Amino acid sequence: MGWFDKHCEKCGEKVDKNTAPQRFGKHFCSKEHAEEYVNDREAQMKQAPKQKSGGGCC
Repeated sequence: MGWFDKHCEKCGEKVDKNTAPQRFGKHFCSKEHAEEYVNDREAQMKQAPKQKSGGGCC
């Protein structure tokens, strides 16, 4: 395993970075795993607490 090997973000399988599907800068072994990752990200974003705008600490 080299420093620049790419692996599927979902299952860890080694992938070819030139042909592997990508979402959010991540590589996947299949379109199905890419779509599952997108669905998981969207679910996480919906559950994340909303932050107040306006900046500052108070």
